[in-house]
Amino acid sequence: MSSFPIIDLVVGMIFIYFLLSIISSSAVEMILTGFRIRARVLEEWLITIFDKTIKKTDGSETSLGQEIMDHCAVTALSKKNKPPSYIDAKNFASALIERITYDPTNPKSVAKNLDEIITALNNTTALSIELQRALLSYAYEARDTYAAFSHKAVSEVEYFRYKVEHWYDTSMDRVTGTLKTRYAQPLTLMVALLTAVLLNADSIAIAKYLYSSPAFRIQLADQAYKAARDTSYLQRLNQIKTSPGDSVTLAQVKTDIASTLVNVSTAEAALETSIPLGWSKNEMMNNAGKLSVLKIFIKTTGLLATILAIFMGAPFWFDLLNKIANVRGTGPKPASTSKAQD
Repeated sequence: MSSFPIIDLVVGMIFIYFLLSIISSSAVEMILTGFRIRARVLEEWLITIFDKTIKKTDGSETSLGQEIMDHCAVTALSKKNKPPSYIDAKNFASALIERITYDPTNPKSVAKNLDEIITALNNTTALSIELQRALLSYAYEARDTYAAFSHKAVSEVEYFRYKVEHWYDTSMDRVTGTLKTRYAQPLTLMVALLTAVLLNADSIAIAKYLYSSPAFRIQLADQAYKAARDTSYLQRLNQIKTSPGDSVTLAQVKTDIASTLVNVSTAEAALETSIPLGWSKNEMMNNAGKLSVLKIFIKTTGLLATILAIFMGAPFWFDLLNKIANVRGTGPKPASTSKAQD
């Protein structure tokens, strides 16, 4: 509890926004997992970047991107011709180098050193000129840098693999950005709208309720401060922030959905014990029993404020709550020793 009621009110509102954001983020995560949106975005990137046709080991033809997705280093529990939701950088580099250096005339041969990889890169038709030049520059840089090492802890091939992995990780950052702007953000806005409207989570009405209920406001603020120190909330945030792995099997999808349902049910339970939510019959009526334009405007403004708050995301509100809790926990500045002695 704070000595300033306005601080308790702000902390209570932040806590409510945090709980509503958990519900929204969990719902978005369920949609992304259930419809395998991440896998689709990753597949689109692979097929677009590695679009050249190559021969498979059985003699048939396919794109290099499809071959990378179907490679044994990548597929894991995925089915053939179904893209995974996530590919580790090391596995991607292994699959890419193996497919580029594959020799149909000698299927069991492998590139033994960086010079053989450079030769394969020069002769391959599986890459676009741009990608071919980029990978060759990585290979030449790896060879020259390796030659300059006074203490050679890794091989030149490993250094080349590191360059490819770094390029892949950088590309995945852009793919993640595409996923957020094209799917996650619109879905978050849609779910935030549904959450606010269905629950009647009106920021103005909630703030008025907290302001007029001192005992409840203090109770909610204390609950918020406890949440800032609760490691279970931090674990839920990490689940929201962390992208699931290869969620292509039905069992894995069920597991991901079950974990998000736990987040939703926990947040809902906290809300139900905190603030009154839901619609009433005469909420938009004036004293004469007719629709009030003013009340409709205030309600719309309150709901829009909640939608915007939910769109900011649970990590934002949790970090803000932590900052306020840390400032509150520092307490007043201790008196100077010299002054105490005086």
